[in-house]
Amino acid sequence: MTVPFVTFFVNLPVSLVDLLSAFFAPFPILVPERAFIIFGLFLLVYSVAYLRMKRKLGLVTSGPYGVIRHPQYLGMILATLGLTSWSVWILKSTFGIGFLSPSQTIGVWFVELFAYVLLAQVEELFLSRNYGEVFKSYKSQVPFFIPFLKTNRRMLDILVSILVLAFLLFGLLAVSQILPVLQEFS
Repeated sequence: MTVPFVTFFVNLPVSLVDLLSAFFAPFPILVPERAFIIFGLFLLVYSVAYLRMKRKLGLVTSGPYGVIRHPQYLGMILATLGLTSWSVWILKSTFGIGFLSPSQTIGVWFVELFAYVLLAQVEELFLSRNYGEVFKSYKSQVPFFIPFLKTNRRMLDILVSILVLAFLLFGLLAVSQILPVLQEFS
């Protein structure tokens, strides 16, 4: 277990340089992916920092937590959504050079999505036990993952969140496939 962990940290500086150079490479078709990655990472970092600052006051219901109940998970999902689309584009544009196929890469993202939904549900059970009626009131007012999309039915909130995020991924994948064709005609 420690060997992969140690090799990860030994290779981290090289991996970061490769990632940054690829991130700023002039691939105009990857602009939407970059936007998802940047916005997702910003939302993740901002949400975690906000939570750490306000946690001592009790249940955090303001800031990003006033818009959706799990902004840190949404941030991670959006960042990896951009990375997944980017990875699929690379796999299709480099003759499949990679560890996974495009469909396996998409499958891994869906496993991550379901894991974060499950983690959010476990977190809500914990918050419900610790904050009782305060959390129940907060939960009835603030959407689960998708801003402005509130149904007040747990399973429907989860299903709609998954469908909206899946639609975003497949839309982004379609855009990354269409843009190179459009660039050839211009």
